Amino acid sequence: MVDMSATIIHHGHVRLLKKAFEHGDIIVGLTIDEEILKVKGYNPELDYESRKEILESIKYVKEVVPTSWKIDNKTLEKHKIDFLIHGDDNSNEISKEKLIIFPRTEGVCSSEIRKKSFNIINNVKRNILLNPGPATTTDTVKLSQVVPDICPREKEFGRVMEFVSNELTKIVANVSEFSTILFGGSGTAVVESIITSVVPYDKTILIVNNGSYGQRIIDMSKRHKIKHIEFKSSPIKPIDLKRLEGVIKSSSDISHLAVIHNETTTGLLNNLDQLGELSRKYKIDLIVDAMSSYAALPIDMKKQNISFLAASSNKNIQGMAGVGFVIANQQKLKNLKTIQPRSFYLSLFEQYENFIKSKQMRFTPPVQTLYALKQAIIELKSEGVKNRHIRYIKSWELLTKSLKNLGLSYLVEDENHSKIITSIEIPDSIDFVNMHDYFYSKGFTIYPGKIEEFNTFRIANIGHIDSNDIRDFIKLLKMYLDK
Repeated sequence: MVDMSATIIHHGHVRLLKKAFEHGDIIVGLTIDEEILKVKGYNPELDYESRKEILESIKYVKEVVPTSWKIDNKTLEKHKIDFLIHGDDNSNEISKEKLIIFPRTEGVCSSEIRKKSFNIINNVKRNILLNPGPATTTDTVKLSQVVPDICPREKEFGRVMEFVSNELTKIVANVSEFSTILFGGSGTAVVESIITSVVPYDKTILIVNNGSYGQRIIDMSKRHKIKHIEFKSSPIKPIDLKRLEGVIKSSSDISHLAVIHNETTTGLLNNLDQLGELSRKYKIDLIVDAMSSYAALPIDMKKQNISFLAASSNKNIQGMAGVGFVIANQQKLKNLKTIQPRSFYLSLFEQYENFIKSKQMRFTPPVQTLYALKQAIIELKSEGVKNRHIRYIKSWELLTKSLKNLGLSYLVEDENHSKIITSIEIPDSIDFVNMHDYFYSKGFTIYPGKIEEFNTFRIANIGHIDSNDIRDFIKLLKMYLDK
């Protein structure tokens, strides 16, 4: 057996087969499409049947059989194989006595051919986005948007959205109890969808305001004349839970509690375990804006008693901007049928109901952005949320250690920090606009602060960057400060 994926068949494959033919009849173990997608993160240019047909036409090949990515002894036994022949990059776990290794043909591989075939992606400059979203993306996410034009009402595209919806849910909840509702729009759009759809006209929403994004929910409530109570809290200190509980006790018509998980203004992390217990105790629905935490920080919607969670495609999930989504308890969604939505486009129940029936958004979706989101999800699954969080933490630790060495301070104390977004105080002698322009000319983007009482700028260590990029940023920062 010679095992291969042969996504782009080239002379290296033929040479391997020719040499293997000297040892006997050849059965090609050809990797199936689903395994290539799972391991490599893309659909092969030619599907399994097409690749099989080409290989069967090569005179050295007796038979082609479907296999998984890795070959084991059971595969060999199933097809009565004497030896597995592979290049010197073998990672199959089989008995040594059944393995024959041949050197690879130098200077050719499918991956390099694929890169050369898509010169458009090789010419894209890589910018290091240290703003809190959209984030730096991989070339494969960018390239995934280059697809044949398709009407989004086709079943094929419906399957793309169904995949995206289910996989987004799995990150924080069980698909049997929770569902993801997709919208074309920013994160703000889906927060507004929740606020305008879930609060009954005779009830009140309690909103924790400890930053610009908590304030944004206040502004939405005012605009739509939704009864609300503002709970003002420090942008850099933890929420006073006793005082918050006191507010809940003092009002009998509070039905919802809204909070930002990772307040993007400062990087303050609000404790969802504690807020979930509080909402459970008083039988109120917890609404969480998780824009800057979803797909990086651990979230368990059922355990933390979260009824509605809002996030978007362009932050920790490392996709493109343009898709916002709500993940919600299915029973809570069904209960919305009796509430008159305050918005037409952003009606959460109608969007949910339509997707259940047809696997379609009610209105035209951002097609290419959803293909990019699908690819970003595949890459997130490959890396793992836990490992992504570890990568972010490593970058944050290097950043904050270096800031201290440079004599710079940041607002939120480490024990209350998300380790994702850091709000850094600007020395009096530094002009932010000048500093921003300096970094922008070097391929780095930094972001202004949002708290009036502090002169700050923000650094987000999210996206397709790592500690090496942070190290380069610190070198430039030191040069700028010295200058």
